[in-house]
Amino acid sequence: MSFVCEHCDNVFTTKNHLSRHYKTDSCQKIQKIKNNLEKQKNEIINDIIKQHKKENILLENKIKELEKENSELKNKIKNIEEKSELALRQAEEYRKIVEKAATKNTTTYKNYTHNNYLNLISQEPIRFSELPKQLKEVVNCESLMYDETEFHNHIVDNILKDENGKDKVLCTDINRKNFSYKDENSGELISDPELEKLREQLRKGANGENQLDIKKLKRDLLNKLIEEYDGTNVDPYVKFYEILKKLEFGGPFIEHVAKKTYVKSMSNL
Repeated sequence: MSFVCEHCDNVFTTKNHLSRHYKTDSCQKIQKIKNNLEKQKNEIINDIIKQHKKENILLENKIKELEKENSELKNKIKNIEEKSELALRQAEEYRKIVEKAATKNTTTYKNYTHNNYLNLISQEPIRFSELPKQLKEVVNCESLMYDETEFHNHIVDNILKDENGKDKVLCTDINRKNFSYKDENSGELISDPELEKLREQLRKGANGENQLDIKKLKRDLLNKLIEEYDGTNVDPYVKFYEILKKLEFGGPFIEHVAKKTYVKSMSNL
């Protein structure tokens, strides 16, 4: 039977010889070297563990910061939505006040006024049933990123004018924001104060199910804004909700259409 030194691999015939070998200078030296190497290895491992712990702490702190920023951003978006809803309610209240304040019925016209308006307005009526399809063709990420004036011109030129560039809508009273357009069924001129009926159809067409794919449009728009404003001081989420206000077709849209289509005086008809 043989006995092998675990430190230097020397072989001995008896256990006593092995025991005496362990105490020799050569074996003791090897043992010391191995112990030092083991100690160094443990120190390196401990340093690596400490470094990983430090990095983990930094990552945890970064995650907490991002969670805080995310929470603040959600609150900011919520505040913007609440302000937007409040503005819409105020606009609706204002519309009702203006409508009640009207002192005469603008649905009917004197014959000469009626005939002159018919000469100015397009022979093609606005077909409410076709608005969703028209909106789907003209409202996209690119057109939504136009500035407000360009976007409103885009809607007017592609939806509220005929192929010859003639207006399908006329503003007959710019102060009260009264508008007239042809009824698609009877062909008669009808009045639409503040374009309320038309704007409601535009809102439905732009946001209704199975019409304009609003979910995909919003997703594509947000991704485009995040990419465009990456690394800048512009908050893409705030910009996103500002842009989507255009699809509400609110006060700025009314003002724009009024100025574009106002019949200034009967002497020019």
